Amino acid sequence: MDKSDIIASPNRLVWGGLLALALAAPALVGFDLYMIHVGITISFNVALATSLWMIWSLGVISFAHAGFMGIGAYASALVLTKLGLSMWYGLWIGAAVSALFAMLIAVPLMRTRAVYFFMASWAVGEVIKRNFAYFKSFFGGWDGIFDIKPPVLDLGFLQIDFANRIAYYYLALFFVSLTVWIIYRMNASRTGTIWWAIHENELLAQHTGINVFRQKVVCFTIACTLVGVTGALYAHYQTYISPKSFDIWKSEFALVHLIVGGLTTVGGPVAGAISLTMVDEALRATGYFRTIFFGVVLIASVLLLPGGLETVPARIRKLFNRNSQK
Repeated sequence: MDKSDIIASPNRLVWGGLLALALAAPALVGFDLYMIHVGITISFNVALATSLWMIWSLGVISFAHAGFMGIGAYASALVLTKLGLSMWYGLWIGAAVSALFAMLIAVPLMRTRAVYFFMASWAVGEVIKRNFAYFKSFFGGWDGIFDIKPPVLDLGFLQIDFANRIAYYYLALFFVSLTVWIIYRMNASRTGTIWWAIHENELLAQHTGINVFRQKVVCFTIACTLVGVTGALYAHYQTYISPKSFDIWKSEFALVHLIVGGLTTVGGPVAGAISLTMVDEALRATGYFRTIFFGVVLIASVLLLPGGLETVPARIRKLFNRNSQK
């Protein structure tokens, strides 16, 4: 794989257009509350998929990712329900707790490779979920935590209650945009190049003087910090969380978003999360057949678009060039 392909920068016009469309989306759907809920769900899925993609830049996939989202969610919920502090504190405390656990777990986890890493990360995700369920008096057990109120932002001259779904949409949009921007900038930096060098050949990267283990711990910790913030936002939007909210299926769906969207640029997981969340919601009316139809769409997209949705612009350019040469 050519380095230029790996760190290729998505077109800024496309990113700008996508952001403008997201900002105008509530007005475009007539401020329909269900459609705005879909928009918020897309924001959470994009943040989850892009932060998982950051770990993929090392060449591994973590099935514990939803677990770290859960750590951020539970930390923020407990800060509110036990200490009475709003999400504005819980958001950062959740991120810090996720980062701390990620750094501690990364020390043994990042010493494993290939299938052993997949199995170890799967076990970590299960342990996190089971601990939420086991310590019932603190985490609420399988029943979870209720009444996690959304925050209120008091600017003196203006008060914004994020119980309003439209306000929460813009809050989620702000944080997912920040998450994608951080990951995009890190991927385009020297640090991102080092991570892709490890992805391509870990042994060769080590022989060139790269401290592979330290880089892997740093990357894993940053990705889990970002998904911890997403977890806190998720908890205060849903107002209820349980261990089942953060099981391995959530990590696996994020992986599907990566595969369908593409694995070589940050635009891949963004495209995959947006398109598959919309498809999933569109199929909701099919009831029990929803899973079957979703599977058919998934298999068809993988077979017809090898390389993912991120290859669509290049395919279109190639088609136009071929036609112009005739």
